[in-house]
Amino acid sequence: MLVFKAVAEQKSFSRAAQLLHLTQPAISLHIQTLEEYFGTRLLERSNRQVTLTEAGRILYNYAQELSRLYNEAQKALAEIGGKVRGQLVVGATLTIGEYLLPRFTGQFKKQYLDVDITVQIANTQEIIRRLLAGELDLSVIEGQIEHPNLIQEDFFQDELVIIVSTNHPWSCRGEITPEELQAEPLILREKGSGTRQVAEAGLKQVGLNPANLKVIMELGSTQAIKEAVEAGLGAAIISRLAVKKESRHNLLREVRLKGADFRRTFHLAYSRHKHHSAAAQAFLDFLRATPPLTRPEGDE
Repeated sequence: MLVFKAVAEQKSFSRAAQLLHLTQPAISLHIQTLEEYFGTRLLERSNRQVTLTEAGRILYNYAQELSRLYNEAQKALAEIGGKVRGQLVVGATLTIGEYLLPRFTGQFKKQYLDVDITVQIANTQEIIRRLLAGELDLSVIEGQIEHPNLIQEDFFQDELVIIVSTNHPWSCRGEITPEELQAEPLILREKGSGTRQVAEAGLKQVGLNPANLKVIMELGSTQAIKEAVEAGLGAAIISRLAVKKESRHNLLREVRLKGADFRRTFHLAYSRHKHHSAAAQAFLDFLRATPPLTRPEGDE
């Protein structure tokens, strides 16, 4: 029944197979067996996606309830046995997934050896889509998203900084003006990312219209942005978390924009309606127990 539920939610045999770590033929066989058992077609297959028949919609409602009961039973038995185990799928936006979350998942794994953790990294919009589709247990995101089916909690405070190469004219300056930034070639994260949203909001505060900036490149990789800046292609606006090592080893320089506020808060986000497994609840409790809105260990 859990396989059927996954196919119904993913609208795809291949995506359900990926989510459940099964082969696509195994998923197809399971659905075929289920349809033979109930004596009716549950899914309509097409080249584009899989949709539920009327019988499938009825069964899906029961599958949701069975999934909820299964998770409750798993949690109750784990509590009795004193062990938390199972699969945990966490979503994270790029900066968080690369520069912040590994420290927390590593520490969590030391305490919960029987929990298998998968971290899916994408931009904010895609993480929210996966969260609402039930593909993730929870996520840590950069942007603030208003949605009635999501619960968000403040988790960690970050700040964006302008970075330039060490031989850039600004490299020995602590601060630049909005007028100077407007004339400078810029390398930014792609539209839809939390970093881009915060950067544009901060630029508007100082009277800069993002549409009028000299954006020469948009990249979906923070590491690629740092490489481009280090090569002297222009300036960029990224998280201080992401440039910590480069600043320490004098590979890149941080510069502040006069009057701009690039601070932002990372959020824990999870579905209002999805029941947490024992592993997901343990990870949430673990993150909540971390001193809030502080920098990771090792920051100066």
